[in-house]
Parts: sequence; C-alpha cells; structure tokens
Amino acid sequence: MITNKYAISTSVLPIESIRERDVDLILLEEFSCNESFCEWFVQEIGLPPVKEKIGVWRSISDFGLGETDLLLSYQSEENKVFVLIGNKLNTSFQEEQFNRYLKRATNYILNKTCDIACTVLIAPEYYCENQHFFENYISYESIAHQFELSGTNRSLFKKELLQIASEKLRRGYQPINSEPVQRFWHSYYNYKEKYHPSLKMKKPGIVPHESDWPMLFDERMKDIILYHKLAQGNVDATFRNYSEEKELYLKKRLHPDWKIVKHNKSFSVRVFSGKIDRTKDFDSQVDFVENGLINLEKLRDWILGLE
Repeated sequence: MITNKYAISTSVLPIESIRERDVDLILLEEFSCNESFCEWFVQEIGLPPVKEKIGVWRSISDFGLGETDLLLSYQSEENKVFVLIGNKLNTSFQEEQFNRYLKRATNYILNKTCDIACTVLIAPEYYCENQHFFENYISYESIAHQFELSGTNRSLFKKELLQIASEKLRRGYQPINSEPVQRFWHSYYNYKEKYHPSLKMKKPGIVPHESDWPMLFDERMKDIILYHKLAQGNVDATFRNYSEEKELYLKKRLHPDWKIVKHNKSFSVRVFSGKIDRTKDFDSQVDFVENGLINLEKLRDWILGLE
C-alpha cells in the first residue's frame, strides 16, 4: 500500500482564521461576477430590483467622512441606487462610525450622485442581533446559506470560509463594559420599573459602549418587540414576521404623527420622542426618557386594541 506523506486530513480547516478584509474580497467578487447574488442581496434589504449593475468598489472615502467598506451601485427600473455596506467581524464600531455612513448616504442623494442610498451591515448573526446601529443587516450565516443553495464547488468553498469567520466570533467575542453607558442603562431600567412597570425589560448586566437600543416587550404581543432607540430619538414597535397585508392594515389605522419604517424581513411603527445621549447624565434627560416610555405604552395599547 502506497501512502502520501504529504496528505492532509480532511478535518483540517483550509485556513485558520478569516479577517474582515477576506470577507470584503469574497463579497467584492460575488457582487462583480454573480448577478443572482446581487439580486438576492438587494431583495433581502427591501430595495428595488436590479435592472442593470453599475459597479462595486472597496474602501471608498468620500466627503471627508471616513470609509465605506463596500459600495454597490446599480440601476433599478426608475432609480440609481447606492448600497453602502459596512462589514464587521469582531471589532467594535468606532466613535461616530455609523453616523458617518448615514451622512455619506445622505450626501450622495443631495449631490444627485444617486436617487436612493441605503446603509447595511454585514456581520455574523450574533453581532448583527446585538448591535444597535444598522437597522438593515444581512448575516454571514444568511450569505453562507445562499452560497450553499448555489451548489457549485466555488460557492460551497466560500460558504465554508464564512462559517469559519462566524465561528471565530463565537469563540473570541468578549463584550467590553462601558461604565458611563452602564450607569445610564441601570438608571433607565430603575426608572421604568418605578413609573412604567407594565413594560417588561431585562435587567442590564454588562453594557458595551455601543449599546443604544433598550429592548422592551409585553407578553401579550407575540413577534413584536418595542425599542427605545436613544440616539435616534425614536421608539419603535417592530413586527418580526413581516407581511405586506399586515403593513397595509396598520397603515390605514396609523396615527398621523406616526410612520411605518421597513427593515429587511421586518417593519416598525415609529414615533419620534426626543434624542438621548446614553453617555451623559440620566437625570438631565429624564423628560425625553419619560416621553419615550409614554409613547411606547401608546404604541403597545394601540396594537393590542387592533387585535
């Protein structure tokens, strides 16, 4: 029997770890060469269908407002669309990083470079669900599943690379507590318990600096989560099981000062309640906190009244 002394076990991973730059390049190739991937991607975040792809670029700096990891441009039936993609594996957001994404997107529209500009996060599922900035996101796991559906050797290899990246986060991610933000969250929780106990909320433990969306709920409402998005100044009732029929039903009964906002695979009924800085003193902002909690109760009672 002849054996190959250079043979490698199939249980050995093709690469020990994946970095954000590696994922950038994987996606850059897909957006550049795979029309069906582009069509799936924009559909996932609720953008109009692709009529003609214009291009995709990595590490684009514009307006003196930092860098976009990937910029996808395409023409829909009626509009030129820019998709500003932030890719995160296991690093925290830099100060004002998300706001710079929003400002770049707004400037593209104001300068008439495009008609629609959308920001979206790509990251492992755990990261996506525990960040509090991007309302549109697509997880590494979802992209890996899309690669699996393609079924080619190339796409299956890319699926394995994204799985390695996601596993890296699960093994190594350790949230770092921010004392000022933690103090704010504990004050928020204690205030809510005293004055609005019907809204349920998990008592805060470790609170990373970027944590900006207290999540509340009512046990009577299934598949609906209430968010107080502090820096935005919005309170949202988010419907996880998206349906156009449900959205249309709510639109017909919507309060004139409220609005419906679409996310990928969900939508929210939103009320502006005043911007809050989680890094600053709680007591000096308590009026905005109170206004937000009152509006959350109004949203909750309105939803329950419709059932």
